[in-house]
Amino acid sequence: MHLVELSRAEHSGLKISPDLAEASAARQHLIPIVTSEFRKAATQYPIVFAKNPETGRFAPYVLNGLEPEENLFWSGTKMDVAYVPLNIRRRPFFVGTADTSSGANVLCIDVESSCISASGQKSIVDADGSDSSYLKQILSIVGQLVDGQQQTSSFINTALSLDLLCPIVLDIVLEDGKPLHVEGLYSIDEDRFRSLDKDLVERLWNEGLMDLIYSVIISTGQIFNLIRLRNERESLNRAWRDNAN
Repeated sequence: MHLVELSRAEHSGLKISPDLAEASAARQHLIPIVTSEFRKAATQYPIVFAKNPETGRFAPYVLNGLEPEENLFWSGTKMDVAYVPLNIRRRPFFVGTADTSSGANVLCIDVESSCISASGQKSIVDADGSDSSYLKQILSIVGQLVDGQQQTSSFINTALSLDLLCPIVLDIVLEDGKPLHVEGLYSIDEDRFRSLDKDLVERLWNEGLMDLIYSVIISTGQIFNLIRLRNERESLNRAWRDNAN
């Protein structure tokens, strides 16, 4: 990866294949999301929390696989889901910090990204030098991510202050008898949540956090979908090996 600040003039000739952005998640079992994505994400993925290995701070993610570098939604050509997280759709663009005293956010591009290709369908600027509709879409996605950081951080801080995050451990036995042990993830402690007093619950409603909590709780049922997808993948692999022999 080589990030540089986007220049409409310098990078005007770049061609980008947005469909290849999803390919970058083919081996990504955790994808970071912001709270504005919780409702949509909960319909397909388990929403979990994990600590950043560098900062130790919690962040929300969608869980795509039961082992590191496993994405059970990756079909081989695309993410087989109705909702693709913003952090995938924005690639090969990232948010950086200006090399000035202001420290303002700037749009950066990974000039080594596989999404950049001579056969790419999208351009950064139109013939008249104005931002292309594709770039405007990217700016909107990046804007949602930047705007979502504060609400996401606030949600995490509230959950921690109320002791609502608890570790989850998954001990799974696949259909072929293979055991899987998943740990290092966190979710909402439902018992603790149900024990909150009336004033705290009212406060969470007023702050717009109850929908987020319920989205996380409901999403845990998607773990069974991941197990189903993993069993299907194992079954296909066994069939392929049997036919090969």
